[in-house]
Amino acid sequence: MENLRVYISNEIPHWMPNGEYITFSPSIIPDNIARGAVVEVDPSDEKGGRDMFGVEWEYSDLAGGSMVKPGNPLFDDANDWRKALKFPDISGWDWKKCAEENRELLETRDDPIWITQYTGLFERLISFMDFENAAVALIDESQKDAVKDLFSALCDLYEDIIDHYVEYFNMTGFLFHDDWGSQRAPFFSLDVFREMIAPYIRRLTSYCHKKSVIFELHSCGHTELLMDGIVECGIDMWRPQPMNDIDSLLKNYGDRIKLGIRLPVFSDDTPDSEKVRAAKEIVSRYGIYPKSVYTMSHFQDPVFRKALYEESRILYNKLFAES
Repeated sequence: MENLRVYISNEIPHWMPNGEYITFSPSIIPDNIARGAVVEVDPSDEKGGRDMFGVEWEYSDLAGGSMVKPGNPLFDDANDWRKALKFPDISGWDWKKCAEENRELLETRDDPIWITQYTGLFERLISFMDFENAAVALIDESQKDAVKDLFSALCDLYEDIIDHYVEYFNMTGFLFHDDWGSQRAPFFSLDVFREMIAPYIRRLTSYCHKKSVIFELHSCGHTELLMDGIVECGIDMWRPQPMNDIDSLLKNYGDRIKLGIRLPVFSDDTPDSEKVRAAKEIVSRYGIYPKSVYTMSHFQDPVFRKALYEESRILYNKLFAES
């Protein structure tokens, strides 16, 4: 907890931050079940189904995730969203019971609580309209105002959810899912992003910061062309996918946003010496950005994780002494 606090305060941490938090995605949020991504003390095997807006999701074991059932959009024109949507009343969800059932996870460690919020703004629009209609709505002059009104209403909902996350689960980090790109390029231009999406992301980051909550973005795709707009939103942390030039991003934006680096995956027969060598290479390559770089610990090999901790601690202590 202390190492992450130092890092977020834009100081040199004691070692490279490496997933030092408790991941939590409670089943009280229907989206977590629909997306097949519940993380709690006693998760059920239920995956897929309807999210908080009643949208049907289909879970794929092969993909390890869910997609909206295709061909049945709730509306084709964004101007119809008020007639087509019923927003959930989250006050009717049993938040207290959920907190009690997950007490073992939430209160037995000193690590901060990181809660994932699936289906952000553009992803949510896609879930309502299907991808083609959603993409057109962002640039169609006759629909843009309606999209902005919908995103504002979604922010109202997300802020209410954030309040409950803080009150009942003592949330420290808010991981917000909103994919903005494909393998090759963003889904929209920087200008469109700045007009249609950035104001609402900025609203959510500001709300989190007022609550002393860290805002981490999960956004897949080759989206580095949006980076000027992303940093303008006040996002604290983001783990770019490998198709983005992480070295360039760190060099040009590392003073304004924390960037997660991707780590190697080892086979069962990889020798320990190779894992240690890989950890040393990671620290050598990225340790020059101690205030900017972080990693995630999920599914990490314990030998690699230990070596990464030891090597980065040696380097960061040296950098701290020299600062």
